[in-house]
Amino acid sequence: MNDDVKNIKVTEIRYLFKLLPVFIKFSSDRKRSRRQEEYDYRIEKHGRIAVNTFIQLGPTFIKLGQVLSARPDLLPKEYLKAFSDLQDKVPPDNFAYARRIIEENVGNLDKVFDEFNENAISGASLGQVYRAKYRGIDAAVKVNRHDIDRVLRRDLIIIKKLLDLFKRFMDNFLYISISNVISDFSARIYDETNYLIEADNIRRIRTNIKKYDIIIPDVLFASKQVLILTYIEGIKVTDVKKLSEYGIDLPKLAHDLDITFIRMLLRNDIFHADPHPGNISISTEGRIILYDFGMVGKLDDDTRFKLLKLYDGLINKDPDTIMDSLIQLNALSPAANRGIVRKGIELSIANLSGTNVNEMDIRELLAIANNVIFEFPFHLPRELVLYMRMSSLLEGICKTLDPNFKFVIVLRDILYNEGMLQELYMKELNEFAQKAVISIEKGFDVLPLLKRRLEEQEMPVQENRKLPATVFLSAVFIAMVLFSRIHPVVSYIIMAADIIVMVLTLRK
Repeated sequence: MNDDVKNIKVTEIRYLFKLLPVFIKFSSDRKRSRRQEEYDYRIEKHGRIAVNTFIQLGPTFIKLGQVLSARPDLLPKEYLKAFSDLQDKVPPDNFAYARRIIEENVGNLDKVFDEFNENAISGASLGQVYRAKYRGIDAAVKVNRHDIDRVLRRDLIIIKKLLDLFKRFMDNFLYISISNVISDFSARIYDETNYLIEADNIRRIRTNIKKYDIIIPDVLFASKQVLILTYIEGIKVTDVKKLSEYGIDLPKLAHDLDITFIRMLLRNDIFHADPHPGNISISTEGRIILYDFGMVGKLDDDTRFKLLKLYDGLINKDPDTIMDSLIQLNALSPAANRGIVRKGIELSIANLSGTNVNEMDIRELLAIANNVIFEFPFHLPRELVLYMRMSSLLEGICKTLDPNFKFVIVLRDILYNEGMLQELYMKELNEFAQKAVISIEKGFDVLPLLKRRLEEQEMPVQENRKLPATVFLSAVFIAMVLFSRIHPVVSYIIMAADIIVMVLTLRK
């Protein structure tokens, strides 16, 4: 135990000497970037030094850097550019470690596998992958790094201590935001080292997108530390030359790739959140192959519809819709000064003047939000952070395949052709109807008082007929609200007519 404490102390001192210069420079760069609109390549250089430091500090920091690469509320735009290039590529473990983990989970390597290549085909921060023949099937064997959970626990303890140490050098908002990132990261990073969770992610995503002709490996074996999948070879998605040699239509591929991920985001209960070039290949027939399902996001229906509204506002350059959507998504504090935020959004949109809205790509769309996020009290929910990371990585790949690729064209395709906007509008109508029902229900509370008042005034008989007529029309309205789930179009027509009749009745 004493040795463990001593090792943590030694590592903590080493991390401090590595990170302190990075943090001091970051703090200064963040303030400078907020004061100037122009892109500063000196700040980007400092961001790249920070990235290199994270790589030197190992797997925990590489993964943390990937999370930070989608945090425009924390990092200056120049740092975002540097961190977006942070690749999860690390030399693999000594095979002796990998062999021991495999045999502890699967069995004797020589007996379980028909063949096994001891040279890893890829190495990542949390594990590595080997090729093998498993029960006669070409397989990819994914293995955790040696002692990875202990390394993560040690590093997370040190990171929290260093954050408390650096607290005095940052404003309270920044400290709280970084603390939230670290807490969320600490709670979820272990999911990526648990291959039972990844196996479940694979099965769920396969079920969701099976009708779209996307290739996903089969799970042959899964334990916490080892995952065996069918090996599926393909052309790296960014190898434009080789893809062209096979006659693959690159603009169509970019479109199909983007729409695949947008479908996962807006249609399904889970989406692949790490589409970097190493996780996507293309078959010689042009079919998309997806790998590595450790980092996934999950949006509930309510969040998904709010995201659709945000898309609508960004595309139409509507500051009020953007603001309302960000507040509903908990990405902007309701306490923020709406006038100032609105002005910030308008100024950000103005910076894009001269750009036709139909030609705005994802970076330009995010640029609108980026300037505002950096200036005002935002706190981004994890799933939206993963969404932003997914969108940014994907847009980079699509631009490589097709320099003329436009995100909004794909977005319009899926929103209009697959009926998502209709769903959004129907949901908004339903919300309106439900609010109307609540208002009517509250109105019923005053009916006894109204009736008594009418009787006291001894109004003529024909005037008293307004009350039962109003009650009847209200009942019809409520019935149509309930009926709208089965026959929405008919229901909304009757509801509109009902409102008109009620207005005319009350005016008589």
